[in-house]
Amino acid sequence: MKRFSLTRLAALSLAAMMTVSMAACGSNGSKTSEATSSGSSAASSTAAVDQKPADLLAKYTPEIDLTAWRYLNNGIEFAPGDTIDNNVWMKHYKEDYGINLKYVWTVPEEQFDQKLNISVASGDLPDIMWLRNKQLIELAENDMLYDLTDLYKNNTSDFVKSILEQDKASFDSAKINGKLMAIPSTASSVDNLQILYIRADWLKNLGLEVPKTLQELYTVAEAFAKNDPDKNGKNDTIGLALVKNFLDTNNKHASAAGLFAGYHAYPRRWIKDESGNAAYGSIQPQVKTALQEMQNMYKGGLLDKEFGVKDRAKVTETVSAGKVGITYGGLSSPGAFLKDNAINEPNADWQAIELVSIDDKPAIPVTSMPVSRYFAVSKNCKNPEAIMKILEDTCVGYQPGNSPELKARNDKFGVTPDGIAVWQYQLISVEPALKNLNAHNNVIEAIQSKDTSKLNSEEMGYYEKIQKSQAGDRQFWGDERIFGTPSSSDVIGKYVDSNNLLTNLFYGSPTPTMVEKQATLEAMEDEVFTKIIMGASIDSFDKFVSDWKKLGGDQITKEVNEWYAQAK
Repeated sequence: MKRFSLTRLAALSLAAMMTVSMAACGSNGSKTSEATSSGSSAASSTAAVDQKPADLLAKYTPEIDLTAWRYLNNGIEFAPGDTIDNNVWMKHYKEDYGINLKYVWTVPEEQFDQKLNISVASGDLPDIMWLRNKQLIELAENDMLYDLTDLYKNNTSDFVKSILEQDKASFDSAKINGKLMAIPSTASSVDNLQILYIRADWLKNLGLEVPKTLQELYTVAEAFAKNDPDKNGKNDTIGLALVKNFLDTNNKHASAAGLFAGYHAYPRRWIKDESGNAAYGSIQPQVKTALQEMQNMYKGGLLDKEFGVKDRAKVTETVSAGKVGITYGGLSSPGAFLKDNAINEPNADWQAIELVSIDDKPAIPVTSMPVSRYFAVSKNCKNPEAIMKILEDTCVGYQPGNSPELKARNDKFGVTPDGIAVWQYQLISVEPALKNLNAHNNVIEAIQSKDTSKLNSEEMGYYEKIQKSQAGDRQFWGDERIFGTPSSSDVIGKYVDSNNLLTNLFYGSPTPTMVEKQATLEAMEDEVFTKIIMGASIDSFDKFVSDWKKLGGDQITKEVNEWYAQAK
């Protein structure tokens, strides 16, 4: 993946999209009749498939019926009188595009997988469906999905393609045997890449340099723990902060993933072994080496003595109180994890740097495939091209610029003044993989040129907050340290430019043995690893590997490789 600006990629399709898409939404959002798989006439379908790019957002005449299923996002809220079947997006589809959308079922997100399995097994499919990777493969292999390859090629603007294909691996995950069988719900994978954060003001107080290796990092951590870096005359500081669930792949702040990566170790991730097969990262010998060094750090007082019981909230309190000098995080850490310390201590200066390694090989940050769902079309759908029309409309809000029309649209379909996220109502949602990185680049360009005309409304908000931060308002320190410079985005940009990143190999739905045994195996892993760090024999790692394999790990590995053979 290479860094680039959406501003430069939008030119080919922007004019046509803006002309059609800014029509005002209608008001009549009445429910359609009972759900069926039927759409409009075959003639209408043929005409739509033959549309030229300038007509991608044209309204269907006559209107068409379209059925779908979906889950309701956790935390979704509705304005008074609104439902998932009657809201601003449903009215928009009908009035502006002539699409009468009807959900055959919706369920809370936690019930989705069970409902999805039952519905897929029945074979009674709607026109457009939300799927997991497992069901996508299953339906595609049984010839039940519409092949979107040509529709995507011919009925999608260059602008939308530039969004979907920013992360090629994520986009290609929707392909089965080289055919595009769904539109992936793309998001950012790079935002979660691990970053090393260090108190630069403490380095200055102790006359130390920014560490460039793990060995140097340990030297700094020891100095931070023992040499009174905050100059308060007390022995009350911690070198490196980690949370108790330090193996949690969903945890961005104070995780140990960045430290393990310094040893080229990737616990809780699936990686390629020497033969090219999928292997579980936690049982690899590099993990044992990392655990031994973490044990040494704990014995030497470089880690918090209570790290084994401190969750993220407790670690955040310790950081906010100014007691921590080093931690790991992601792109958002300055705003979500370090900000309170910066507010409490006006001189606190957290510097974001790339991961450091134990040897001459670079430490590679690891992330996960950001695609959790796919939007697929039934092979029996009479208007398969409708998904491309909805997709084009979805991406209008990402166009560059902050014109009144675009701002009005984003205000209407984004978040209401009451804080209700109506964007969650849309049938199809995608996000540019490099959205935040591009926002950083565009904001920096605007700061340097003093020209904000090319910023979209979201980027304009970051620009204004950075101006406030630079004027001395520490409430906006986190925004500047994410989207300004120096910042976490600077580090993410280096990873992307050098292609120095690793993606978790497995991104499918949990395998049968995972469903049955993974929670138990992970609990065992947490316990063994934590005990090793706190002083247990390092040889207990070897017993863990043996137990993990016997208690279901070998079968999980077999199932993951069966999935991998289908997915790659």
